[in-house]
Amino acid sequence: MTATTPTIDPDICREFLHGFSSLLLASSDDAGVPESSYSPFILAHDAFFILVSELSGHTANLRRQQVSVMFIENESEASNIYTRRRLIIQCKAKEHSRTSTCWTSTLPFFRERFGETISVIETLADFVLMELQPLNGRWITGFGQAFSFDQLDFLNAHHIGPNQIKRQRTS
Repeated sequence: MTATTPTIDPDICREFLHGFSSLLLASSDDAGVPESSYSPFILAHDAFFILVSELSGHTANLRRQQVSVMFIENESEASNIYTRRRLIIQCKAKEHSRTSTCWTSTLPFFRERFGETISVIETLADFVLMELQPLNGRWITGFGQAFSFDQLDFLNAHHIGPNQIKRQRTS
């Protein structure tokens, strides 16, 4: 009897991702001190766009260009607390100035999704637009059900099994 390698349905990954209005951020400062935070986002051009205040610690961290984002299933919906479905994506952050075409073309999507709050935010000089460009990630759906990918279409996902983990530990 041969074991089959688990696979994923890209449509399920996309549906999971599109079920969120905010993302969890993991970043670190120049001394390597980690910080967790969150931000509402829009997904456009295969990247996440967030409006963040310069008064927040994570904004300075994002300017270091490395960030991890996570989308995780609500605890109340999970069949097992250890196997909550989650997408974890490593990203490169890029800031867009208020005079850029990206700022001008992206703000209407924020307004459409988040309403009048954006009209207030855009008047506040401390808010900046950050683009989080996905580099690679993992889709985890349960025990032995982890997959790596490098594009948000999820078509190139590869199962991560015990052999891959052992290789990572010995590298």
